[in-house]
Amino acid sequence: MPPPLHETLRALQRAYLQGDLGPLMAIASDDIVWDSNARRSQFRFGGVFKGRVGLQEALSLIASEFAMLKYDVQEIVGDGDTVWALSDVILSEHKTGKRASFRLANRWQFKDGKLVQFTEFFDTAGALADLGRI
Repeated sequence: MPPPLHETLRALQRAYLQGDLGPLMAIASDDIVWDSNARRSQFRFGGVFKGRVGLQEALSLIASEFAMLKYDVQEIVGDGDTVWALSDVILSEHKTGKRASFRLANRWQFKDGKLVQFTEFFDTAGALADLGRI
């Protein structure tokens, strides 16, 4: 039986795919750090965003540029307050309709039941190539 935190992550990711940010915002700490490995010059949501306002900004930037077509969690590993998730993602760029397909690795750090840090890693060069930007 998977640990409860694993199920929490699966529920958060299902809600995110459906455009429901409520569960994520509810579990985020006031001083959350949201970090995407992408450069802001390549993806507007790239870099570090701090606090709940920063989290809302990062998520808004993603939604303003892309539609999430697929977010399939393949594996969740870890125990305690640190969990890693590996997911297959497909995004569609609003402006061009072009799609990017990539594997996404996320590190979720919790403290006292709240999400305090989220870090994501993906092949930015591959995504840029899929989108025709390089």
